[in-house]
Amino acid sequence: MTSSNRECNPSVWAVVLGYNHPEDTIECLQSLQAVDYKPFAILYVDNGSEMTNCEQVMNSVAGCGVLRLDPNAGVAGGLNAGIRHAFEQGADYVIILNNDTTVDPSFVGHLADAARTHPDAGMLAPKIYYYDHPDTVWSAGSVFRRFPPVVYMRKTREADDGRFDCPQDIDYATFCVIMFSRAMIEKAGLLDPDYHFLYEDYDLCIRSREAGFRIRYVPAAQVRHKISKTTGAGTPNPKFWHTYGRSESIFRRKFRRYRWLTGWTHAAYIVARFVFEGNRYGVKPYLQGWRQGAKDSLHPPPRLDDDQSADGRVLRSP
Repeated sequence: MTSSNRECNPSVWAVVLGYNHPEDTIECLQSLQAVDYKPFAILYVDNGSEMTNCEQVMNSVAGCGVLRLDPNAGVAGGLNAGIRHAFEQGADYVIILNNDTTVDPSFVGHLADAARTHPDAGMLAPKIYYYDHPDTVWSAGSVFRRFPPVVYMRKTREADDGRFDCPQDIDYATFCVIMFSRAMIEKAGLLDPDYHFLYEDYDLCIRSREAGFRIRYVPAAQVRHKISKTTGAGTPNPKFWHTYGRSESIFRRKFRRYRWLTGWTHAAYIVARFVFEGNRYGVKPYLQGWRQGAKDSLHPPPRLDDDQSADGRVLRSP
């Protein structure tokens, strides 16, 4: 970005959601402080961490805002609080990030450039690399595969070979890191807290597209991700697999027109994968979660102008 362009740049806020793991959060926030885009503000949303961990972040990273939630509001609830606060303070775009990510200094500028070029893009997704293997792509956007039915992330097994270097529209995006426009959130709504975590991203992707917005993949914007330290994805953690099954079941009920994506066919495929890959530890909690999600109460997604009285306490402004 040249200084002559900065006067007309959209205002961008980064919202980092963290729950404990202060070392990860500090590294993420410090990488955001090196971003070369203006106007840009950083907000850390502490999602019910131990207070000593929250204080460690505040003492280690000056210049970023801190919004404290207590108790933990879940992934969607915590992010919604930060998104509301950022838009209330005048943001045009909000980038949400996991606290176990680090960013390139130019990544906000690339996303903002793409937003100007594609004003109907409600979401803009960067190229995300593995933190420990920074030349290997973890996510270049997500696409739907009809059989076996699943939404899967485009990625590479080895070093990035350039196959995902083309900017394009995509079907879905992981919310590990994503930029939202105010217009999209105002029309489609916020993240749905009926999901504690998992599937809140696919849910909003569908609502965004149905509201008339595109999802744009921006490969020049680059991020690194430490991969699921909090959720336990890919581990024997039964809470993760229970939540996975529950979230899939809730998604199926909310989007019955997409039942081929998370209905019984998909559930059978997931169980078959568990057995084939020798991960039988996931079968029981996954099915228990799936049954729970079939019974839990459903609610409409929250709106940007809903009551914000429960959206935490500002400990420091950016």
